Order: sequence, then structure tokens, then C-alpha cells
Amino acid sequence: MIEIDSGDVMHMQDEAFSELLSEINSKAAQTRMSAALAWTAIVIGVLAGMATGGPGLFLCIFALPGYAIGNWFDSYRRTTVLYYDLEGDAETAYNRLAAGFDGLSGCAAKWHIEAGGAVQSLTAWKRNAGASHLVNRKATTLAYKLPAVIKSNLTPPALHVGKQILFFMPDIVLVQDGSRVGAVNYTDLNVRWQDSRFIETERVPSDARVVDHTWAHPNKSGGPDRRFKNNRQIPICLYEAMHFTSNSGVNELLEFSRTGVAAAFVEGCRMLGKLPRGRTSPALPPPSANDIAAVVPMPATERKRESWKVASLALLAMVIWLPVLAVIFRPDNKKADTGLPPVLVAENSNRLSAGEKKDTLTTDSKVDPSPETTIAVETPVAVPASETTTLDPTETTASQKSGNATIRITKTAVNLREGAGTSFPVLTVVPKGIEVTVLEVDAGWSRVRVGGNTLGWMANSTMVEP
Repeated sequence: MIEIDSGDVMHMQDEAFSELLSEINSKAAQTRMSAALAWTAIVIGVLAGMATGGPGLFLCIFALPGYAIGNWFDSYRRTTVLYYDLEGDAETAYNRLAAGFDGLSGCAAKWHIEAGGAVQSLTAWKRNAGASHLVNRKATTLAYKLPAVIKSNLTPPALHVGKQILFFMPDIVLVQDGSRVGAVNYTDLNVRWQDSRFIETERVPSDARVVDHTWAHPNKSGGPDRRFKNNRQIPICLYEAMHFTSNSGVNELLEFSRTGVAAAFVEGCRMLGKLPRGRTSPALPPPSANDIAAVVPMPATERKRESWKVASLALLAMVIWLPVLAVIFRPDNKKADTGLPPVLVAENSNRLSAGEKKDTLTTDSKVDPSPETTIAVETPVAVPASETTTLDPTETTASQKSGNATIRITKTAVNLREGAGTSFPVLTVVPKGIEVTVLEVDAGWSRVRVGGNTLGWMANSTMVEP
């Protein structure tokens, strides 16, 4: 089997269209803003969902407006506009090409031949119903469409040939391979067609003409080989093959289930190849009424207008996304984990709003006096050892309440303060896992001894039983 495939599309260049191809490929290489904004919204939604435990996933719905905005953005920065004004012979030739393409599209079955080879042994000949050649074929698509990066006032016939697509424009054949685009002039495009007898082992197309039959395993004389069981008859259909070639590397073979359909399409290609072109040489006179109109370059004022559109869209994207990010990541929305049941948390919040004493819900938490109370975790402040104050074990205050001494262990790094409240200075930072002796308890605070004679106050929620 020999692979039938075209060469690199970047080698398919036409001197008259080099500037146009360069513009098309440079725009096609740019990042698709529609996909970028959509994926950005999805990633932000996933990260917000992980940070908030689920509700942040709601932000993923912004992927839809992000895709719409990006698609509108791409329509300016990733699009080349081609305008054609066909008259006279040019219009006649292109209509002939379109009519021939409609005939090809009307076939019940259309295939792209990817590889082929001659049968060179008797064993292979018997196993393949007496075929002289084998081919690897796949169904293909014929449709009217434009490349994604081109806008035009007409939609050309498009022929899918494997991983590449041939777009038959009025003045050039564009060859697209992924995001890259090449071009072949009609004068350089060679198209041959002929009838082909095909041993059909699959379903016979509705419009195919069966011209003969053979056996799944024939003998040398063409009859059935009696050594094989279930040696059934296979129809031989008459198809039409069409082969595209060019000096720049086009090499594609197609097959159609009905004969007599390729001639009109090939005639249209040849008629377009014979038309004069005004842009083949700067010295030629302006194109006549029968010529294909050249693509007019964009004036400088229009380019400035395009740049202003790009800047406006970028500003719009920033206006939309910055407030969303600010709402997601602002510190006020991050509530501390109190470790208490919801009922107790609500009760403590009500007490704080009523003007009672500030009790600690988490590690030395600070309470915002505003109506909407937001709880923020205070980071322990490291105090040098020289500033640590050693209190007298007998020292008491009027607000202290007596209690039995118990042993507790710090469950996190916690500030040891001079009094029962966050307004008192920090004596030192007690590391996680340190045993402390609780001497007295006052509401949400405890007077503890750390180490030898270091005394101070820490929040009850920061200690656990050993």
C-alpha cells in the first residue's frame, strides 16, 4: 500500500497571493480569545469552588458570556475579509464550478482514497475477490463553507480530503491543514478523472451501477474456488475516480458512486484557470468587467478604528472580570472556622452585637463592630524572649473566677496575653502541642501557666484535653 497524501501546505504558495496568505496565517496563529475567556472562567470557577467548598462553582456559568465576548473579539483580530464582484466570464465560470460541485455532492457515496497498492501474489488475489488493486478509503464530506479565519460575501465549495480541506475560491484554491493555509492557482491545478470498476464488499450505494459479479474467492479461470465454504458472489460497481495534483504538492484521490459527475466540475476549474487576473503583475492594466476583483487593502483610518475596537474590548473584559475577582478573593468574605456548632456561633454573634464582652471564637479572633459581623483570624505575633513577662502566681484581677487547675494542650500556635481579651498585649507565642496548666476560667478565656512561672491568658478554643 502506498499512501496518497499531499505535501506541506506551507510549501503551497502563489506569488500573487503571498501577502494575503501571510496575513491569513498570522491571524490564524493568534490565540482564540473565545476559548481563552471561556477556559479562564471555568478555571476561576473551579478554584473558587475549591476555596469555598462548592458555591464558587457557580462562576463557571461566566464561561458562556466569556465565549461570546471572545468570539466577538476574534471576529476582528482573527479574520481576513475577502470581497468578490463576479461579472461576465468570471461569473459564468464560477457558476459552472458550483454546478459541477453540486453534482458531486449529489452522489449517494463519496470516498477519499488514503492509500492504494497493486496485488502482486496469487494468494492475495484469491483472498481479495480477484482484485488487481487494493485501496484504503474513507467517506468524505462535500459542503459549502469558508475557513474559520476568512469572511467573504460568497461561500465557496469545500472538499474534505483527509486532514486537509480544499476551498475553491473564485481566484485561488485555498488548502487548509489545521490552522495553516496554503494556496494553489487554478492554472497549476491538474484534475484527471476516469471510470473505475470496484469490487464492492460493503453496501452498494443506491445510485451505483452494478456491471458485473465476482466470487469472494475465485479460481484462476474466474469461477468459484470450491475449497472455500460460503464462497458468495460480490457485485462489481462502476464508480468515477478524480485525482487532484499540482507541482506544489497537492496529491489527492477521490471516488464517487455515480459516473459522469466529474466533467462539469473539472470544466469549471479550467474555465477559472483561463481567466485573466489583474493582480498577477503590477504592470497590467486594471481588471476588466470579466476579471475577478482584487481584494482591496484596508485604509489607515480603518486600521486605527480596528485598534480602537480591540482596546475597547480589552477594557470591557477588564471591567467585567476585575469586580468578579475582587468579590471572590476579598478578605472580608473569608469567615473563620470557629469549630463550634452553628447554634453556638449564632449565639455568640448575637451577644457581640448586643454589646457584651468580646469572646474569642477562634485563635484570638477580632470582631468587627459593624452591623454585619465578619470574623477574621488573627495571626499569632512572635514576641522576643526578652519581652516575655513572668507574672506572680498569686496575681489576680477583679474579673477572674477561681477554678481547679487542669492540664490542657494547645492545638495550634496561640498568643499568650496579659489579660482576657484581644486588646491586651501579647506576652509570647505558645507553639502547638505545648502543655499548659489552666488556673482560672473567665467566659471564653483561661488564665494558664506555661513552663515554669510564665502566666497569661489564652482563648479556650485553642486548647484541648490531653
